[in-house]
Formats: sequence, C-alpha cells, structure tokens
Amino acid sequence: MARPRKDDSRDTRQGILDRALDLFAEHGFYGTSMRQIARAVGVRESALYHYFPSKQAIFHELTRDLGPGRMIQLASVDVSAMTEALGVEGVLRQLLDVLITTWSTPQERKLFRVMVSEGLRLDAEGVIHPPQVMRKLRAIAAGLFRQFIEKKLIRPVDPEAAALALMGPLMLLRVMYLAMPSQEMDFKGLKVEVDRHVAFFWESVKPLTDARPRRHAS
Repeated sequence: MARPRKDDSRDTRQGILDRALDLFAEHGFYGTSMRQIARAVGVRESALYHYFPSKQAIFHELTRDLGPGRMIQLASVDVSAMTEALGVEGVLRQLLDVLITTWSTPQERKLFRVMVSEGLRLDAEGVIHPPQVMRKLRAIAAGLFRQFIEKKLIRPVDPEAAALALMGPLMLLRVMYLAMPSQEMDFKGLKVEVDRHVAFFWESVKPLTDARPRRHAS
C-alpha cells in the first residue's frame, strides 16, 4: 500500500533541509544554489519552490529547528523544579550539558560553521542577525539569574554581566572544539572544559557565607 501523500511531502521537505544544510556547510550559503539543492535532493528545481520560496526561506527554517531556535527553546525549561531537585550549580551543569550535547550533533556543527564563516554577510543582507540572536539568548540567561537572585540562591550580581560571563567562554569553547570541519570532535575534552568553567563560574556567584565568629553576649 502506498504511503500517504502527506508523509511523502513531509519526507521531501525534510530531505531538502538536510541536503541544503550539507551543501551550505560544504560550499557556504552563498556558494550554494537552489539548482544544486534540487539536484542533491533528486527533484526538479521548480518542485523545490513548492516547498520553499527561496534559499533564504530554507535557511530560516533550519535556524528555527537548529542553532538559535533550539537554544531559545531552553527558555521553556521548568527551572524552578530543576533548582529544587538539583540546586543552582546542578541546574547550570545540567543546562550546559544539554547545550553542548546539542551543539555536538552533526547538524548543529554544520549550521554553526556557516554562521561563523558567513555571519557578517548574512547579517548585512538580512538573512539572519547573529548579534540579535545572541542578545536574545543573553536576555534569557539574565532572566534566569534574576530568578536566582530574587530567591536569594546566588549573590546579588548584575544579571546581564553574569549571563555574559557564563556564555562568553562557552562560545569560545564551541569554536575551539566544534567549528572546524576537519577537526575530529573531542566531546570528552569539551565536557571537561565546560565542567571546569561551571565550577569557576559558580564560585563567582554562589551565596557568600559569613565566616566571622559571632560575639557572645556578656
């Protein structure tokens, strides 16, 4: 029995996204044409426009499912429940572990290489605005720290500065470990680096304890 036409359409759409991402990673966004994508998928170029009106539309769809879109989904995590179960340091470790595991997938690595190599041009031509994406992610992280501060779970630091201090080194580690196409992925090494970063960061925000000896009333 033939598969439903809706399933065929869904498979073709996903195939377009998959092949387009492969080509973007290999040749760059601007080095890839709609004709090349159609050829890689095995459909006519005219059929490609039935699913996506432009190459930019394909890229936008990729960034909703991967990269910025997936990272922004972390904002929907029930942090309160996680904090009650794991504590703040445990929450940070859990969230960053999920983040680097996601970043390490082949699809995320391919998209990130495109963003790194062509981000300035993509921004200038309005395809995607990496600074705007990063500001949104920073705002999400800052909101998380505001919750922790309000509940007195961390010291009263500047939430925006704390977000930057947490995220900045992560982006550096992402470039070092995951951005180069010929580089063999060292996930274990990346995990060690991230654990070290979390430990260092936690020391800068954890609540201060008053170690001064108390005077007894005479």
